Amino acid sequence: MKLPSINAAALLTAGFLLTLPIALLSCSPTREEAPLEEAEHGESEGEESNTIELSEAQISAAGIRTETAGPGEIERSLTLPALVSVNADTALHVNPKANGIVRSIHKHLGDDVRPGELLCVIDSTDLGRSVADLVRTRSLVAAAERTLDRETKLFEERVATAERVLDGVIAVNRRIYEREKELQEQAVSTVRPMLEAEKALKGSELDRERQLTGLRAERDTRLLELEVELTERRIDLETARNALLTLGIDEAELESLDAGSALLSGSYEIRASRGGIVVNRHITAGEYVDTETELFTLQDLSTVWIMASAFEDQVRSVRTGQAARISMDAFPGTVIEGTVELVGFEVDRESRALTLRIRVENRGIEGWDEPYPLRPGMFGRVELVVGRTTADVAIPEAAIVHEDDGTFVFLRTGPGTFERRRIEVAPPSGKTVEVLSGIQSGDEVVTTGAFQLKSALRRDELGDDD
Repeated sequence: MKLPSINAAALLTAGFLLTLPIALLSCSPTREEAPLEEAEHGESEGEESNTIELSEAQISAAGIRTETAGPGEIERSLTLPALVSVNADTALHVNPKANGIVRSIHKHLGDDVRPGELLCVIDSTDLGRSVADLVRTRSLVAAAERTLDRETKLFEERVATAERVLDGVIAVNRRIYEREKELQEQAVSTVRPMLEAEKALKGSELDRERQLTGLRAERDTRLLELEVELTERRIDLETARNALLTLGIDEAELESLDAGSALLSGSYEIRASRGGIVVNRHITAGEYVDTETELFTLQDLSTVWIMASAFEDQVRSVRTGQAARISMDAFPGTVIEGTVELVGFEVDRESRALTLRIRVENRGIEGWDEPYPLRPGMFGRVELVVGRTTADVAIPEAAIVHEDDGTFVFLRTGPGTFERRRIEVAPPSGKTVEVLSGIQSGDEVVTTGAFQLKSALRRDELGDDD
């Protein structure tokens, strides 16, 4: 059998010669050992070749795989341009609650900050005044509490003493009255002394009630004044306490504040209320800052937003809750699953596009060890599943061969025999394509290795031209 001419370019195009020693190429190989370039073609000389015959060894070497065409579910999808954006719900803009001078900076651009970590220290006279006010009002509250307690005890003692004295007077007057009454009943004395004794007894009882009532009234008035004063002091204390809590001083530190506290000097520590990456730092040491100065911007990048753009003629195909497949230009071959959580309410006046938002977890990506691989500003694409239909004949998109003169597939028509067949397909949308004509259900379609078969046919055509 005469071997067809094989030039170097053809060998490079095919890319799958059997791994035989070079010395054996001059021999006449058997059918099973023939490389794919030596496959037999089923068309007469001068006609376009559409079939090719291969041995099982050649099929295996080329990695050719087939699937049976048949009914299948066609997924209709819409591909939109997309951009990675920060999750605005997790951004933290750090501002001081008091004016001051930046003494030291403890976190820098790119640092991963945990909740409660120290960001910077500010020397603030406002803080010093607030701490002094808290210490002062706390002392006033303590003094008012002591005064109230002391006055309460003093009045209790005064009332008890008055009761003992007045009760003693009443007891004496009662004994005198009872003695005079007994003498009068025995006719030893006249009625007059008895009546005077009775009058003195009643007078002492009335005097007791009058004095105790007046003393209790004085007590209640005084204690009420002290309670009002204590309440006012406590209000002042709570106000001073809240002022420091607003400045970021924690509860434990507030409880330990006293006249010797370092905070009296105005040393104001700015701490992170929640974690994140330092994406902006706007201060330098020695700089004056006020309550409107943004010191840091922290961003939690554990989740990001994928912002996709749908044009007006595509809007009817998008909705909240749609499944989305996200591909990034920076990470070819990586697909991230997500769900549309927001369809924008305003069309951009310049681009005429509506924004869709997809929130995804910013997990690690194979091949890049950096944390939070989805970086704000990265470009990509979002594929939305907009519907599903059932096709009578469906094949994988990978089986289709696109050429200048049409769309083709390769069919396995018999043992080792493959035929190129022209087909018509519906607009591709997803990984499975609906075939409108050219093949029928039950045909065995090449899904892997179609390019090698196409190259082999192309070499045959070039050989015929020679």
